[in-house]
Amino acid sequence: MRKMRKWAALWVAAALVLGGCSSGAGGGDTKADVTPAATETVSGAESKEANPKEADGAKAADTSAAESGSAQAGETGAAVKANGKYKITLVVKNLTNPMWIAVQEGAEKAAAEAGVDLTVLAPATADSNEEQISLIEQSIAKGTDALVVIPADSVGIVPAVEAANSAGIPLIDVNTKIDTSGGCRIETFIAVENYTAAVSVAEKLVEMLDQKGDVIILEGKAGAQSSVDIVAGANDTFAKYPDVNVVASQTASWNRTEAYNVTLNLLEANPGVAAIFAANDEMAMGALEAVSQAGKSGQILITGLDANEDAKAAVDAGTLAITCDKNGIGQGYEGVMKAVMLLNGETLEPNYVVDTYLYTKN
Repeated sequence: MRKMRKWAALWVAAALVLGGCSSGAGGGDTKADVTPAATETVSGAESKEANPKEADGAKAADTSAAESGSAQAGETGAAVKANGKYKITLVVKNLTNPMWIAVQEGAEKAAAEAGVDLTVLAPATADSNEEQISLIEQSIAKGTDALVVIPADSVGIVPAVEAANSAGIPLIDVNTKIDTSGGCRIETFIAVENYTAAVSVAEKLVEMLDQKGDVIILEGKAGAQSSVDIVAGANDTFAKYPDVNVVASQTASWNRTEAYNVTLNLLEANPGVAAIFAANDEMAMGALEAVSQAGKSGQILITGLDANEDAKAAVDAGTLAITCDKNGIGQGYEGVMKAVMLLNGETLEPNYVVDTYLYTKN
């Protein structure tokens, strides 16, 4: 079974060729005082550490950087230290999904190392774009120095970004790409290459299927760029194999319960399905429950992305075929560290890539 070494440091990236903008600020050192989530409380969250590189995962990450022109992450060796008493606000999609809990953990680690005050906010209603906008507007009014945002919706969040721009508050975009085509400005975009991560999972799934079989795709929230990229990577991969057929593709909004219900309905309509590709682990676990309920455990291969603890346990048990570590800790850590660098007056690259790794039983 492939197990993965603990990481000691995370990543700062080198140059890339895409356009972007940056700003800076200065001051004197301060002690970190991390503020817990403002609108949702998380208790008993386990510490999650990034998994070590394996052959498949390392190949996917390297391909990602080469294809996108993005800077590939390298170890920093030491945290960036704040030059001022900075207040940084992290706004995530929710604090119920283990992926975003991992992002919070990484952000808190970075804040403690850099010596900044960090406030973590999430909508009371998971993935609520309207509540995210309100939280960002409140943070602007309170005088945060920088925003690190994982938007629930790539387009819907734009009014909040414009408000930050007007207030002169830099905004770091993490995980889900904000639509800047209308002129709003982000300082940098930090994420895994979702398309490439999906390709690596889909290729491994096709291998396990012996290049034949009917497949169901469970999509993330409609309109989220991360879902668009993941689904595109899966579809483009499956399309290369004539005997692999996508018989259904439907959103389950990143949600386990919704995925359970959607999968039950799709299994009834497609009784011969051989595999389910889920765009995240929460949906994969919902699909796993549905497959069991339908009496088809062991007959259908199921894959996810995120490498949540329960998903990895399911892979180890042989009930889930594959997950992909999208390094939520790394994304949160880099988001805060890049905000500190920016406030220190450093120039950021337009994009930074965080590594991903496949997690399989053998």
